[in-house]
Amino acid sequence: MKFWFLLLVLGWRMRWLANNNDAFKEKLEGKDIVLLFRTENGKVARHFIIQNLQVQPRGGLHPKPDMCMSFRDADYAYQTIMSASRDKMVFMNGMGSKDIVVTGEPQEMMWFMSLIKFFPPRKKQKA
Repeated sequence: MKFWFLLLVLGWRMRWLANNNDAFKEKLEGKDIVLLFRTENGKVARHFIIQNLQVQPRGGLHPKPDMCMSFRDADYAYQTIMSASRDKMVFMNGMGSKDIVVTGEPQEMMWFMSLIKFFPPRKKQKA
């Protein structure tokens, strides 16, 4: 349930950033891809269509994603994604142990990793 909710919120955040953050918008420039995140068994899956400087999050599997990141299970996926901002190697370690399997274009995964810095909300300035 946590992984499903995390992917839902990630989609909302990416769509918001695409509309409100110029630096994030620059990263979307020229991209026409589909990213898929799922559990190995496919019970939890969400894909993100990135096209025309917009992000369209959709539930479920996509038949032809440009990059698919498949996690061993939902709990592992949630823990991995939540720790990614603290430990940049967490995805590489997961791929090394085969707990994360990435298919498709490797450069798209690296591009997505470059977006992680935008995901946490900014802290409000104290007056």
